[in-house]
Amino acid sequence: SMVCDRMLKSWNDLSDISTPAEKWGMLRHELSIFCGAHKTHSNKKLAKHYSAAERIQMELWPIQTVFRCTYPRLDINVSKMQNHLLKSPFCIHPKTGRVCVPIDDAATFDPFTVPTLPQLMRELDAFGDGQNTKHEWEKTSLKGPFQSFQKKFLNPMLNDLRRSQRDEAEKQAAMMGDF
Repeated sequence: SMVCDRMLKSWNDLSDISTPAEKWGMLRHELSIFCGAHKTHSNKKLAKHYSAAERIQMELWPIQTVFRCTYPRLDINVSKMQNHLLKSPFCIHPKTGRVCVPIDDAATFDPFTVPTLPQLMRELDAFGDGQNTKHEWEKTSLKGPFQSFQKKFLNPMLNDLRRSQRDEAEKQAAMMGDF
């Protein structure tokens, strides 16, 4: 394709000293141009040759590539065959019924002590109605792993997102003179 040809020409140039991150940025930029995000006369013609579904597929390609190539896989079978369970936090293994929990300390982690789906169901059934909790997971042995996941991953990610949104809003306000 035209994007591939342009990227190969640029990257095969011996004077190219761009980093992998810069190359990824160039590829995404070229792909957005090709998909018609940057409207030029030639891009409008190119964009008309593709159906809406094909354009959406091209626009989603970078995201799909990141997940396909960089998402962590923890065991050999998952690494070899992509139809195996991806190790997303709190998913249930189809054969063992074990819940995938984040690992805080690999040296002391015992995979046989993680909660199982039947165990969680028993814990929910045994939990007394007299105790009030905000969330169902607080009634189970997932409380510790989930709170750790929230503290170490979700909250920092949410804070970063809020910070970048605030910075963007301030930048927009400064450009508009509305501060």
